[in-house]
Amino acid sequence: MNAHAEKLTKPKNMAEELNGVAVVIIIGLGVLTVILLFLFAKRQIMRFTLRSRRGPHVPIGHDGPKTLKREIERRLDAIPRIICEPKLINNTDPRYILFPGQQIPTHYYRLKAVDDVKILENEITKQDSCLVRHPSENLRAYLLTTLAAPLNGTGLRLIHQFCDIYEHARHDPSHFGDEEYQQYNRLLLKLVDAAKMLKSYNSRKSSPNRTPQRKQLIDKSKNMNSNYSTEEEVLSVTDSRPTTLSVPLSDNETSV
Repeated sequence: MNAHAEKLTKPKNMAEELNGVAVVIIIGLGVLTVILLFLFAKRQIMRFTLRSRRGPHVPIGHDGPKTLKREIERRLDAIPRIICEPKLINNTDPRYILFPGQQIPTHYYRLKAVDDVKILENEITKQDSCLVRHPSENLRAYLLTTLAAPLNGTGLRLIHQFCDIYEHARHDPSHFGDEEYQQYNRLLLKLVDAAKMLKSYNSRKSSPNRTPQRKQLIDKSKNMNSNYSTEEEVLSVTDSRPTTLSVPLSDNETSV
């Protein structure tokens, strides 16, 4: 009986032991899978972070002097401000040398219109060296600021029309041919003529206007009941450097 009971209980114990080992193996595999997934996810996140990062993977100027590190950072910060507007049509390039009877490329007028803006900018800079346009500065705002005075507010429509055609030539994919360029060139010549007036306008603006002061002095002298008979005599006294001085003479006095 005892041997038979042992035979019946022994398979149960082995089955329980096998079940316990299987559970441990399954738990271990689960933990290992979680760890592998965590490492894979972390690796992918680091890869995407380094790929989207603009800076270098190693700190700038690592193990170098501080002066070198600051100079490198200064030059790197200056890179976004480096903007250039090159000349699009080169006279030495055979592709843009036109011969009689040659068909003009469709993009030639666009390049020509963008290059002609430099004519207007050079004329404005020639009249006033302080009025230099940075390539990142908006052309419309620049012209409205610099040419508002000589145009006297009436020619602002010319500036808007000119900038609209310029943006058409530079950005709009619609047709831009000889007719559009001729209209653009006419507006350009008008704005160049307005830019030539900048120097005279600035000199006139910088010189003080003495007419109101002269009128005030005349009125003040009249209120003081002076003995001068005519207005010309008052003006001769009120000038900063009088050339003549009129004095009323009596019968017994002589002029000096």
